[in-house]
Amino acid sequence: MTSRDKRYLDFVEFLVGFVDELNVLSAEDAAVLVEGKRDSKALVALGYRGRILTKASLSAGRIEASLEGVRSVIILTDMDREGRRLAAGYIKLFQTLGLKASLTHRKRLSRASHGVFLHIENLSRFAPEVVDIGGTAT
Repeated sequence: MTSRDKRYLDFVEFLVGFVDELNVLSAEDAAVLVEGKRDSKALVALGYRGRILTKASLSAGRIEASLEGVRSVIILTDMDREGRRLAAGYIKLFQTLGLKASLTHRKRLSRASHGVFLHIENLSRFAPEVVDIGGTAT
């Protein structure tokens, strides 16, 4: 097995645990914030079953309804410049609204991917139906 194959398998293993953790937090009234529909679909493809917020769902006039029942928000915006800008703005917004907001998972994902994945939507290539037992893409 090459070192590249090992990194790939390690990242797949990380993602399984990562999504499991997000599901546990979701059961504790946490929601995950992503930028858009494709990001949302990627999380679902990875096995996330919790509440997902997007920029569109937090647009003016919809914020209150979108956050009903949410106690904390896990911010998983993209790892690019725009994603960092959005994350900083959302942290301030959620704090103003009295919600706990976290960038911890975003930082962990960035570290685990070694900076290879900048966009959440690209994580869909690691969905269980795409990755076989041997760890190769099908």
